[in-house]
Amino acid sequence: MILKKLTSAVSIFFIAVYTVVLSLAGYIAYPFFRKSGVFDFLTRLWTMLLLTTCRIKVSVEGLDNLEEGKSYVFVANHQSHFDIPACFKVIPRKLRMLAKKELFRIPVFGWSMAMIGHIVIDRENRERAVKSVDEAADRLRTEDICPVIFPEGTRSSDGKIQKFKKGAFVLAIKAEREIVPVTILGSRDVLPKKTWVISPGHIHVILDKPVVTKGMDYKKRDELAVQIQEVIEKKIPGTSNR
Repeated sequence: MILKKLTSAVSIFFIAVYTVVLSLAGYIAYPFFRKSGVFDFLTRLWTMLLLTTCRIKVSVEGLDNLEEGKSYVFVANHQSHFDIPACFKVIPRKLRMLAKKELFRIPVFGWSMAMIGHIVIDRENRERAVKSVDEAADRLRTEDICPVIFPEGTRSSDGKIQKFKKGAFVLAIKAEREIVPVTILGSRDVLPKKTWVISPGHIHVILDKPVVTKGMDYKKRDELAVQIQEVIEKKIPGTSNR
């Protein structure tokens, strides 16, 4: 265990270095390459370095469910910090996170997140949260970015899927974007909640068939949340917490 903790500490050190260096690179490049794909390249590079350093392999199934050139809202279960790099590794889209405002306050890293175009959500203020969703929906109507959303709101501490919050589904309905249910398996074995001890391992990502939201009434948001959660739960037997 001591060796495992030491190895994790070394890995976390390198992850911090990668994050700072690449965030600085993005910050410096922003005025010159704002409309290029350099930021997506830096994100993919960060993902590759992180996963390689921690000796984590990621596989995917269901890519054939994605239509070439089409943008979606990806909704996933959340069990580990490694869910994020796993998605960026295997989903071939311009992904953007729907993230809490506190992350954007982190020097350099938070600034880079804002410049790249990740979507900020204020969970503590309902009025600002609604405004954030409206602004995000406007962006999705005009840009080809694809948000990755973890509607549980936090990582599961016991592997069970918590009840999905409705924000992701309100966004998809307003933007008239199809939702792709994403099931992430194995990430909790790599790094569970409430620990920083990283275990080398394998994460498997399953992309289900997209669910159409075009023309859907806003009042259907709760029903839609239940539908998507059930799709994901079927891939993880015995994890429902409802």
